[in-house]
Amino acid sequence: MNLLNAPMSLGLALLGWALFVPALVLALRASRTGGFLREGGQQHAWFAGVVGIAFLWTLQVNLGDGPAFGMLGTALFVLLFGWARAIVGLLAALVLHTWIADGTWLGLGFNGLLFALLPALITTSLQRALERWLPHNIFIFIIGNGMFVTLVATAATSVMLLIISLGVAASPAASLHIGEYLGYALLMAWGESLVSGMIFSSLVIFTPSLVLTYSQDRYLPGRGR
Repeated sequence: MNLLNAPMSLGLALLGWALFVPALVLALRASRTGGFLREGGQQHAWFAGVVGIAFLWTLQVNLGDGPAFGMLGTALFVLLFGWARAIVGLLAALVLHTWIADGTWLGLGFNGLLFALLPALITTSLQRALERWLPHNIFIFIIGNGMFVTLVATAATSVMLLIISLGVAASPAASLHIGEYLGYALLMAWGESLVSGMIFSSLVIFTPSLVLTYSQDRYLPGRGR
């Protein structure tokens, strides 16, 4: 989590922007298909998610000179709004968080790769794999996405953030305790998957229109809206 506010070299920052901008353009084009967010409830949920995640990233636990840990919320955001709208929203959350925490604007592109593009790719790939290989069942959709996908996507993103932050932002001595940090990151990912799973299942059951990756015709055939 250090990378949110840590200074970085100009070369690394420019590389981040060079890789993130094309992905952002693609996401903007894809999100325009069928309208960005057609319903008022979806718009409110998207904006609430942006603000909530921006503030969530301010809640971090610092382990001395080592990396900081906190919940991400990125996998759930992707599951709710799809990869394209999620990338745009997570970038907006990054901008808001950088302003709130007085972070470094130069590293926004590199942070976008790790906090927006990476979780969007992992989450969407896992979700499509479940959709392809498992039966189209509402319980499989809820448990598979709300628990399994969020756990794997959050754990993978957290490990990548930890490894890169140790090389970029943390002190060299902190790398000696990477095993302990990995265990802490995976424990945080497990806790986040439980919370995300409960939120996801509640939204699918009570307000399915807010879950843009959910199709009632696919998972509950014969049930009219």
